[in-house]
Amino acid sequence: MPFLGVLGMILYKGDIYSFFSSFGKRGTFIFSFLALALMGPFGVLARCLTVAHGALMLLFPGISLAMASFCFCIIIYFLTANKNKIVALLGTYLTPVLLLSIGAIGVFGLSHMEIPEATTLTSFSAFNNGFFQGYQTMDLLAAFFFSQFVIGQLHHHVSQSSEENAMLKVFCKSAVIGASALSAVYIMLVVLGWVYHQLLVGVAPQEMLGMIAMASLGSFAAPCLCIAIVLACLTTAIVLTSLFADFLRQEVTQEKMGRHLSIGITLGIGFAVSTLDFGGIASFLGPLLETVYPALITLTLVNIACKLFSFRTTHWPFTLTIVAKLCAF
Repeated sequence: MPFLGVLGMILYKGDIYSFFSSFGKRGTFIFSFLALALMGPFGVLARCLTVAHGALMLLFPGISLAMASFCFCIIIYFLTANKNKIVALLGTYLTPVLLLSIGAIGVFGLSHMEIPEATTLTSFSAFNNGFFQGYQTMDLLAAFFFSQFVIGQLHHHVSQSSEENAMLKVFCKSAVIGASALSAVYIMLVVLGWVYHQLLVGVAPQEMLGMIAMASLGSFAAPCLCIAIVLACLTTAIVLTSLFADFLRQEVTQEKMGRHLSIGITLGIGFAVSTLDFGGIASFLGPLLETVYPALITLTLVNIACKLFSFRTTHWPFTLTIVAKLCAF
């Protein structure tokens, strides 16, 4: 889904208003604001703070959610202040360390694995649960806006004469690598959850990976897991903060607000929402995403097809999917 989102944005030259043109200019503005708000301070950004707190508790058991979130916001503020270095920072330093940390947990965790006994859960039920829970990753929604960073970087590395073809070629290669790495991580996490499922009964979602790491890594678990989760939250939160702050400054206030102030407001809201804890944030995100996400998938597929076959885009696939989902409730 995220790579389909990036592909769609490349075909529409990274212009969010062009991609969602079937909604009209005002509709696209409202959708963009709500989407960035949910991915940013009112949703994923706040959730990143709660998950980071769960990781820090492995090293500092007495640290409160408010204190951890505040410290994390300070770090995000300084890392977000220089927008031009965000992509290079993520790709060159944070992401490789993140992958190595997660890989260490997977290798040590799976090296001690024992095949669990069969459960009464059917394959279809497991797939159905994973599919709908996967909406909460919000990866497709994020791809619409994250792709602006990617496309901007691609413009610096392709020739002007064959820019679109060159960008699509680079995208296809990177998508194969990225999708493979992402699939490997997800498969590893699913297998870890399957192998250690008895330890996870009654455990809060943000603490599950910690329980697995403690069982598989022992004394090495706390620092390794803390690094992995904090970096995962950091890489996500930096871009989300930058995206919402820029939209707030450029589109909402029409450059009347300074960048540092917009970042501060974004992180301030995110800090306040994070005090609801992981479960409280998921309680309002889940139902909303279950309604909207299928419509976004449909719209993405239709928009890509319209661009490839020179059809006119329309909002009806999105609208009818929303109606069908509401009727299903």
